[in-house]
Amino acid sequence: MRVRRNSRLTTLDWADSDSGSLAPSTDETRGVSATVTEALQTDEGQRPANPRTPSVYAVVLHWKNYPATSGCLASLRIVTYPNFRTIVVDNHSEDGSVERLRSEFPECVFVLNAANLGFSRGCNAGIAEARRLGCDYVLLLNNDMQATPDFLRPAVAAAENDRRVGMVAGKILFTDRPDVIWHAGGHIDPFRIMGVARGWGEADRGQYDAACDTRWASGAMCLVSRSVIDDVGLLPEEYFFGQEEWDYSTAVLRAGYRIRYVPEFKAFHHAGASYRAGHPVLNVYNGYRNKMMYARKYMNPVLFPAWRILFWLYLRIGWPMRARKWARTDEDYRVLVRAGRMAFSDFNGGERVELADLVRAAERLGPTPTWGSAWRPRTSGDFTNPLDGGPSADTVS
Repeated sequence: MRVRRNSRLTTLDWADSDSGSLAPSTDETRGVSATVTEALQTDEGQRPANPRTPSVYAVVLHWKNYPATSGCLASLRIVTYPNFRTIVVDNHSEDGSVERLRSEFPECVFVLNAANLGFSRGCNAGIAEARRLGCDYVLLLNNDMQATPDFLRPAVAAAENDRRVGMVAGKILFTDRPDVIWHAGGHIDPFRIMGVARGWGEADRGQYDAACDTRWASGAMCLVSRSVIDDVGLLPEEYFFGQEEWDYSTAVLRAGYRIRYVPEFKAFHHAGASYRAGHPVLNVYNGYRNKMMYARKYMNPVLFPAWRILFWLYLRIGWPMRARKWARTDEDYRVLVRAGRMAFSDFNGGERVELADLVRAAERLGPTPTWGSAWRPRTSGDFTNPLDGGPSADTVS
């Protein structure tokens, strides 16, 4: 990997990297301002008092969606946490949007990937840069999120007070329905292999206003400690888009850390900016391949063959019935059913999903009345950047 630096701009060239993994640079770490704060009272099993404000670096992934990313960065500009910087990772946009963002947000660090690496690999470039700069925490934040000014303090406090807390999840609300919950922690169903988001679609009446442990931190917004990054590693790179947050949450828990839900760690999500629900390539084909990769990785190896047979039966019987709900036309329906079955036939173990795999799937599936070329939805008003660093959404099952 070749690294070229110019002021706050970092360009990552992956031509020399076989694995795509990132190691922290040995370059001299840039200075990060530290503010002395009142020492935290600690009990047994908790972290010792930190004589300075821990440094937090937000990592925001961008790909050709200037309106979403600029809105997110504008909200981060007014965050009150004193030791905070933002790293913007551009996934090879080549549309002039990153140049515009650099001009309007000169306080940010920009990392330019030499190709569209997807979500995990794209974010990992930013996480590695934050690590090089000496971060104490990394804030993963989707570019379609709107932060609130004081949201970071309670998240950092929760992690600082207990060394066993490796990730912090927050209360995520819909931007267009700010009293409705999008995610308030959750868990991964170990048999159905799907994320179960606590509170999704519920009116926020304070029913999730108590901090607690959880088993799933959404990749749309979570705080990750430096110790987790050092011990567990970067985000899993098998997944091009989606389900990486299931994998990482599971890996963090298996490493002995806790994931803490903190309701005051609150922000708003423009749900749907990454792809349209039921998208045959991203949501169905990609989602089902990811589901099988996660199951193969974390399920008991004795049980996995039986689960795979049951999942094959589901794709033949259950999925055709469920696909009707996502289809507007008969052609939509046929493509959705075929996308699920293609995912199963293309899965052959613990392989990675690459952008080229999704492009080939789109070509094989062909256009549909609703999704057009399967990359650009035709309905006016829909976002047209389905790979824009969006959330790790659940599959449609």
